[in-house]
Amino acid sequence: MSGMSGHRLHRSVLGVALSLGLVCAATPLAMGAQAASKAAVETFTIGTSVKGRPITVVHRSHDGARTKVVIIGNIHGDERAGLRVIKDLLDRKLPTNVDLYLIRTANPDGVAADRRTNANGVDLNRNFGYHWAPSTKGTSTWSGPAKFSEPESRALKKFVKQLDPALVVTFHQPLFGVGANDKGMPIVRAIAAGIHLPVRSFSCTGKCAGSFTSWVNHRTDGVAVTVEFGEKAAKKRIRRAARTVLRVGSTL
Repeated sequence: MSGMSGHRLHRSVLGVALSLGLVCAATPLAMGAQAASKAAVETFTIGTSVKGRPITVVHRSHDGARTKVVIIGNIHGDERAGLRVIKDLLDRKLPTNVDLYLIRTANPDGVAADRRTNANGVDLNRNFGYHWAPSTKGTSTWSGPAKFSEPESRALKKFVKQLDPALVVTFHQPLFGVGANDKGMPIVRAIAAGIHLPVRSFSCTGKCAGSFTSWVNHRTDGVAVTVEFGEKAAKKRIRRAARTVLRVGSTL
């Protein structure tokens, strides 16, 4: 995969945190999961929301793990199935080569209010800098006054640019599929097969302007994949999703 050699340069979470200007604190893992995986666990904050809520990363890794994988539970605050995937991944046994970064939500204000947008009414998944386009304020897909206008999208941009992950997976609802893209289709197909979801093209009513996945795929060396659950997600599918992203990540 083009540019993948850069991912072989391992950086400790402390080094990443310092390079991002973050304060990093150790967080204890449940004893049973710790015994099973023996992975070190750290938490740190990459930014805050409009209302000052922290955007927090839980980092799980074995010594020497080199494949950086970022999993984001949700970007749209009312799409909550992905939060359950993050919960599963906090305790699941970790492959020894996967350097895992878990972001429960990139939109904590939206989760708190159970709404799609952030507190400014911006759809964060239309606010990124690849093919950003203005849209109508007050709609659920308002892209904001400018690209990267929102603190949440700026925090994700800085984090991903600094970390340089091999794989980024974001969870959404309710379109039921894994988004096809022009980069990393073998990874897309592997994730879709593992979760038992179809590979689909998500038109976003014409064009996915300013989406996070498109920005990662066109502005970084890594591959980003959008996973869309249905309106609801059974426990079995949540477990498949958690198992699959680790398995696919371990092959990169």
